[in-house]
Order: sequence, then C-alpha cells, then structure tokens
Amino acid sequence: LSNISVHDIRNWLSNNNSIQNIVDAYVVVHGKYICVEDDVYDYEIGTVEYNSARLKSDEWFSFMEELQKQILDEMRSEGYTIPEKGYYYAMIPFMKRFGYRDGNGWWIKE
Repeated sequence: LSNISVHDIRNWLSNNNSIQNIVDAYVVVHGKYICVEDDVYDYEIGTVEYNSARLKSDEWFSFMEELQKQILDEMRSEGYTIPEKGYYYAMIPFMKRFGYRDGNGWWIKE
C-alpha cells in the first residue's frame, strides 16, 4: 500500500461508508500508520526529512484515530463497554465479527 494516501481512503469511504468498510479502512490505516511512524526514526530530529516524515505520520495517526472513534462509537451503540485505556483489547471481539484477529498489535484478515 505504498502509493495509497489518506485522501484516497477518505474518497473511497465517502461512497462506501458501511461499518464493514470503515473497519476495513481502519485496518489499512492502522497498518499504514505503524509503517509510516517507523520511518520517522530513520532521521535526526529537526532535519527536513524528519519533519516531513513526522507530518506524514501525524496525518495517518489522526485519520486512524478518526476511524477508531467511529468504530468505538458503533461498539458503544451495540452495548460494548469501552475502557478508558486498553480499548484495543476491547475491540478484539468486535473486529473478529468483521473478519480480523489480533496479530500482536496488527489486525490480521482471517
């Protein structure tokens, strides 16, 4: 997914906003964020490269949080209890319903 952008996924979701598609998009964005965040550590703080990588990472993180909020809101509406911290683990049964399992911090398609 090296060529996919936040804009691409937002555009796709604008016409495909079912909860399954939101979950699918979240999984992609979550994985992309982890990869992009890792790139930040390749550069020295304060360099142009670092700042560019940080902006990209922040964009993916913000979008990931937005999608995660939609998922958590859906979970609450279905009666799930969401803790203040550790909500990743609370998401596991919900994500399983939509075809994903916890892969030690990564969502893996079943």
